[in-house]
Amino acid sequence: MILCRIRSTFLTVALLFCFSSSYASDVFQEWLDLYQPLLQKYVVKGKKRGIYTTLVDYNGLRGDTDFRKVIYDLARLPSFETLPDKKDQLAMWINAYNVLCMKIIVENPKLKSIKDLDSAFSSIWKKKIGVVSGKKYSLDEIEHDTIRARFNEPRIHFAVNCASLSCPDLANYAYRGEHLDEQLDHQTQAFLSNKTKGMNIAEGNEKIYLSKIFKWYSEDFSPSVKEWLESNKYITQQELSYKTGYLKYDWALNSAN
Repeated sequence: MILCRIRSTFLTVALLFCFSSSYASDVFQEWLDLYQPLLQKYVVKGKKRGIYTTLVDYNGLRGDTDFRKVIYDLARLPSFETLPDKKDQLAMWINAYNVLCMKIIVENPKLKSIKDLDSAFSSIWKKKIGVVSGKKYSLDEIEHDTIRARFNEPRIHFAVNCASLSCPDLANYAYRGEHLDEQLDHQTQAFLSNKTKGMNIAEGNEKIYLSKIFKWYSEDFSPSVKEWLESNKYITQQELSYKTGYLKYDWALNSAN
């Protein structure tokens, strides 16, 4: 009799877990399906101040009720940890970072740079700017305390977008766990093949000019930045011996307007 009750309790818990996981997956899917068309509509390829990048129509986003709903629903989504696959969790954290970064630009018209929002007491990266799953976050808390702390994935540096020209491109699609590897590979390849902000190899001078992202986050690229680039076939073994320099980082807003 006791054994039957234990089995019954276990079965009930298992069914509730399956139902809860299925419900959570559906809610995230609905959010992604609302978010992606906004990216397809308002993110375009372009060139600004000599830099090839994707540009964002922030004025269009500002007047779009679907964007307001994306922000509203992001605050009310279940915890990302309810997603059973770590890739799904990481994809959602990347999406959350990019949405909140767009949100802060949309809320502050006429900005020339996101860094204009720095104050004497705090940088914009440390200000609580939005809500994810019921909790207020700063951009630093999402990028450093969550993404970098929990996921050993250097390619995220080419997916999170800081609303600036020299940042890696804002993709015109939502990140999804089932496609995350391909999406991160695509973003990394696009960034490193972009000589205006990602990587520029000066063969004559035997020098590799890299985005300052590689300088700021060098510890994320193991065993070293150039060895990581070579092992992933972004540079050749011969280029491994080249000296390293850094491209100018342009913080001007990636606005299409």
